[in-house]
Amino acid sequence: MKERQADTPPYLRIVALTLVAILAILLGSVLRSMANVAIPVVMAIFVTLAILPLDRRVAAQMPGPLRWLSRAVVMIVLLICIGLFVGGLVYCIQRIAAQVPELTEQLGSILPEPDEPGPAGLWQDLRDLIDAQSGSLSSTMLEEAANIAQATVNAMGLMLTGIVLVLFLVLLAVSEGDLWRSKVAEIATGPRAGGWFGVFETLGATLRQFILVRTVLGVVTAALYSAWLWFFGIELLLVWALLTFLLNFIPNLGSLLSGLLPTFYALLTMDLGTAAVIAAGLLVIEQVMGNWVDPRMQGRRVSLSPLVILIAVLFWSALWGVAGAFLATPMTLSVMVIANNIPGIRSVALLLSNECTFDDLDEALDFHEPDG
Repeated sequence: MKERQADTPPYLRIVALTLVAILAILLGSVLRSMANVAIPVVMAIFVTLAILPLDRRVAAQMPGPLRWLSRAVVMIVLLICIGLFVGGLVYCIQRIAAQVPELTEQLGSILPEPDEPGPAGLWQDLRDLIDAQSGSLSSTMLEEAANIAQATVNAMGLMLTGIVLVLFLVLLAVSEGDLWRSKVAEIATGPRAGGWFGVFETLGATLRQFILVRTVLGVVTAALYSAWLWFFGIELLLVWALLTFLLNFIPNLGSLLSGLLPTFYALLTMDLGTAAVIAAGLLVIEQVMGNWVDPRMQGRRVSLSPLVILIAVLFWSALWGVAGAFLATPMTLSVMVIANNIPGIRSVALLLSNECTFDDLDEALDFHEPDG
């Protein structure tokens, strides 16, 4: 492995990395302008790679003339998963929006009483300001809630359109899976060409492991969060549980938001001390799940650097919004796995990974140099 890296002069690696950076900037500009088309296509590719084994297993259990029914099974599974995901998101938005008017009336309760220790004049001035502006503030909040609701309805319309497109693309991709495999085998050349099928198999396995682990962690974390919030009598337990589960698919930032939202709600509906204790408990749960349980469940297959994941979430969120946040980790995983199979840019794969050497990265991705 070291001899293979030594064959490439250092200056060529620098030139290759520079060209990759320039191409990444240009590609980002194009992807942002084509988000309505690019997002469904990218999502369809990931879904196809993740579900191909299911389609093959179901087809293998059916007689030859009925193997097409495996596509129907795959589509039903996808519809159920997407329906649960979108339904949970809509439910959370509706319940939180319904609480906005009541929460605006609780803003003054987070300030100490004027006779309590502290800068009484400052607290009194703040209370007077809130009381004076309570009417306009409430109207503003209601107006913003209406705008958010309208934007959500519009976004749901676009989301449903995108979901239909994704399902159609997945159906076609799964149906033509063997055809595309033959095409790649005919086109691919070179000493590492035989490894490309392994690359796509590795990427699919990595995506499946990522989805499975995030789902399990999301369920466990949501249960722990709900138990801790229930102990303090926090309302909207189902909302916080669903948000914790859904946001768990956005590493780092998702866990931060899932802890901040119920903490802020507790601050408005209860008191500062209770909110601080709730925040501390949620932080402990998140640290245990994120720093101890998560790495042991993921193993080395999903070996992305945590710093890289955070940067990727910020980057793809700025590029594609909420959809980009959910796709950030799969996109970065794809870049790492594919770059590891291209000699000129293997350094990119190593930089994105959580490994120290190329040998460790190959072992983590279960990659083996093809013979000859």
